[in-house]
Amino acid sequence: MLLTGEDYSDLVTYLTGLFSIKKLPEILVDRFRIRFVSCFILDGPESTSGKLAERFPEKDERDRIKFVNFEVSGLHPSQKSTVTINWDSIEIKPDLDPKSATDFVDVLDRSTFRYF
Repeated sequence: MLLTGEDYSDLVTYLTGLFSIKKLPEILVDRFRIRFVSCFILDGPESTSGKLAERFPEKDERDRIKFVNFEVSGLHPSQKSTVTINWDSIEIKPDLDPKSATDFVDVLDRSTFRYF
């Protein structure tokens, strides 16, 4: 399932900041258990190249995160999902029905309220 047509940069900023500041490998958001897997860090503010990091981003790298990868429990009854949140898309594997995917993103959006 690929969700597009929205700006998801606030989610990238919020979630990478949360994980890198708290140094928690997993968080619970509503009924979803979210485990940090990796993020793509751009080489610089004007760069399109970068590297995939399987560690929390450092403070000076947080504004250069292009996408973040998570393992999510709670989207499917008996398996974990992989979720990639990019500035302009969210990819969920294995596929999920559109309503459930949208509901998940809404839960994430609501969790950012106190941050912004």
